Amino acid sequence: MECMKTLNTLSVLICLMTGYSTLVLGTSVESCVTKDCVIYDLSSQTVCTEVSEEPATYDCRWASGLNINVDEVILKGRIVAYKIKWFGGYWSGWFVTGINDIDIKYNTAERRCSIPCKANTMRRMWSYFYDHIHSYIFCKNP
Repeated sequence: MECMKTLNTLSVLICLMTGYSTLVLGTSVESCVTKDCVIYDLSSQTVCTEVSEEPATYDCRWASGLNINVDEVILKGRIVAYKIKWFGGYWSGWFVTGINDIDIKYNTAERRCSIPCKANTMRRMWSYFYDHIHSYIFCKNP
């Protein structure tokens, strides 16, 4: 229950990774057994799930600059955090969208894509979804 005392991005990730996802993400009042439970219907709040080891997408839109809405366009929801499996077989640490996910590389050439991907522009780490296996925490309204 300690996970619920501070709900910042990192604590939500820790709660998810340590098995407290139903406490953080649950919408059922019946699942709460302590006196400090919310008595309101929470069924309309965003639902989050972890998507593990997704294959490369080969979708050029992931490299579309620093746009933080690409996930909404492609997946119709929000990626709050993600990891990349590098070609060497090891996983990156967690990247949190808009917090610590600017790539150290940049787009060297323009690509034809439905979302502009111009030459010499910065990009987010999720640009590696194009050709790398990846995992992410995905949130969507019910």
